[in-house]
Amino acid sequence: MPIRAILAHTGEELAMRLRQQELVARFGHFALRGEDLQATFDEACRVAAEGLETKFAKVLEWLPAEGVFLARAGVGWRSGLMGCARVGADLASPSGYAFRTGEPVISNHLEDEDRFRTPQMMVEHGIRRAINVLIGEGDRRFGVLEADCTERGAFDRFDIAFLQSLANILAAAVEVHGRWAAAREGAAAKDLLMAEIHHRVKNSLQLVQSMLALQARAAAATEAAAPLAESAARVRTIAALHDRLYRASTGLEVEVSPYLHGLIEDLRASIAPAQAEREIHLQADSAAWGAAEVTTLGLVLTELVTNAIKYGKGNVHVVFRQSLLDHAELVVEDEGPGLPADFNPTRSSGLGMRLVKGLLSGHGGLDVDRSVSHTRFIARLQYTHGTSH
Repeated sequence: MPIRAILAHTGEELAMRLRQQELVARFGHFALRGEDLQATFDEACRVAAEGLETKFAKVLEWLPAEGVFLARAGVGWRSGLMGCARVGADLASPSGYAFRTGEPVISNHLEDEDRFRTPQMMVEHGIRRAINVLIGEGDRRFGVLEADCTERGAFDRFDIAFLQSLANILAAAVEVHGRWAAAREGAAAKDLLMAEIHHRVKNSLQLVQSMLALQARAAAATEAAAPLAESAARVRTIAALHDRLYRASTGLEVEVSPYLHGLIEDLRASIAPAQAEREIHLQADSAAWGAAEVTTLGLVLTELVTNAIKYGKGNVHVVFRQSLLDHAELVVEDEGPGLPADFNPTRSSGLGMRLVKGLLSGHGGLDVDRSVSHTRFIARLQYTHGTSH
């Protein structure tokens, strides 16, 4: 294969893996905030299909009384199937094999498959290849997350890692929602449940980080290595953020100022030796926010400060201020020469800006303050829980 073709293929593969990493991070945030388990299943199917560039995905729930799967959620399938269709769960079906053995299953040539039979609903939709991973583990197995495709091609081990990451987050959501249901009757402490899902999401993000780190090592001495290593570091930072929230929260509310100071300490510790002389300063109003809202705030702060360290100059200054009951601002600025006149964060193709835009979607917005000569971002956030002091 010509060198140019190899480089083009490498670039396309890198873009796809970076997109998968972004989707897992955003889905983890969605699952953490959501209280509607069905909506979480629906979103998992949508994300799985997008990340694997196919039209079909589904969540299969194990029904022990019947010994079969229920198609609990899905995308791409004809109307009336989801919530009604049953799928065989024995070892002769790909999903049944994944469920019973715990091993992921890839079937890239269903028409020639001699290991398994193809479920009727897949035959009706012309599915040619499928990938199945287990949701849960041991006696807490919930079912299977599956992605299907009508086009020829091949799912691979990196696709398994992506889909398994989504399934791990789903398993955490199922466990926590089950505990929430029990807690409503017994008035159990919900802070323990919130801590549990933070911990589980962190572990799932660490799985993605390991996948990207492996890819970076495999791509050593190529142009793909640096972006992959950078993405691995970003996911590791997000996992550390969740861990700090787990340790900082004493209930369903979090004291914002101590939490942000802790994040700043983590970011200081991560600065490369070449940037060691740069400092990060923080001023933060006292406030108590709900755990879900403070997660968004922490992710936005991490991305904007990381961006300032990477592209800016001088010291970085961060200000969190809360002047209204349900509105707050996060200002992040450095001492560099400023952004180009035509820079617009809403149209930026950078992964960091896309993550910030996604996090703030529906909850605020991000602006560039052009009244100063240096770079200053202002993130506006809304929240629904907590109090100010």
